[in-house]
Amino acid sequence: MLKSDEVKAFIEGRDVYSFDPETKELAAVIHYGLDGHCLVRFEAGGTDKGVYGFEADRYWTRYETFRNGERHSFGLDPLGPGIAQAYFADGTIAFLQAHSMDLSGLSD
Repeated sequence: MLKSDEVKAFIEGRDVYSFDPETKELAAVIHYGLDGHCLVRFEAGGTDKGVYGFEADRYWTRYETFRNGERHSFGLDPLGPGIAQAYFADGTIAFLQAHSMDLSGLSD
């Protein structure tokens, strides 16, 4: 798992491409602003605004409606350059996260 400074560098101020971990299909692009606000643009259409932050070796998000507007915390496991698998606090797999649409650096 990535450590706190690595998690912050992976997320903060970036557009993060979020893929279905099984199909590798793009689900959303999330912009994490430097001001703690985030905006998700779903591939199927629509957007949602939220906030995010960091705690220990994890980051958290809370959107207006996405995921029922609840706060969720995530850890990141690096899988390649600019690619990480996100996990909910209970260990459940979340989105596959990347800094671009290119998943060719994905390690098995």
